[in-house]
Amino acid sequence: MRSTKRGIAIDSETVTEIYRIHRLAGISENAVINRMIEIARESIAPFDDAGLRRIFREPWKIVKENPRLVRQIQKHSHSRLVAIASARLTAADKAAIRDLARKEKTSMSAIQRRILERLVAQR
Repeated sequence: MRSTKRGIAIDSETVTEIYRIHRLAGISENAVINRMIEIARESIAPFDDAGLRRIFREPWKIVKENPRLVRQIQKHSHSRLVAIASARLTAADKAAIRDLARKEKTSMSAIQRRILERLVAQR
């Protein structure tokens, strides 16, 4: 694929995050930026022209409360949330979730994901 250079201004907070991810993943900063753009494209793909217009014209504080956008963003962060939650469970909690998963014929991660989704939905 032919690459195109674009001169863009990135705020220092984003530059710091790009540099941190670059060091963490061991890939170039350009690769990090490209991956961020791919994730953003996936997140906004389901929106029609009116939705895109709203996303890009209104302030981010207002836009990020859009339920469809919240669902799209959460889709990318589910695995991270589940991993964090499972790492902090006690042995008794894990046993209880394992038993519940067996009874419902599903996985432990599916049970944890449902619990987290309910908690997020309540807020």
